[in-house]
Amino acid sequence: MRDTTIQTPDRAKVGFISLGCPKALVDSERILTQLRIEGYDITPQYEDAGVVIVNTCGFIDAAKEESLETIGEAIRENGRVLVTGCMGRGDDADAIRARHPKVLGISGPAAYEEVLSTVREVLPQHHQPNP
Repeated sequence: MRDTTIQTPDRAKVGFISLGCPKALVDSERILTQLRIEGYDITPQYEDAGVVIVNTCGFIDAAKEESLETIGEAIRENGRVLVTGCMGRGDDADAIRARHPKVLGISGPAAYEEVLSTVREVLPQHHQPNP
């Protein structure tokens, strides 16, 4: 598959991975759309990003383990990771904190503004957003 990511010099870059069901995909699209409107570039490479967002799935144990492994990979490759999605609440959030204490923030599903606020805090923009 061809990489269709468009990047502009001097724009803050956000890495993003979405795991799970169609609802998680809808959450991801809402977050990504707003990040683009605010002038952030989205990159598929963790190492190029100023922060990485992992949208987790907590539906079954295998999905939870995949989410935890993906968070760990993002931390190893980037170090600045935000977690959102179904695992971002209750006991699953505690499991994330226990296994990956270096995450910058954890939020539950449909927590769009919380995710965006944290991105703005850890990766402020230094130019005008997209019109």
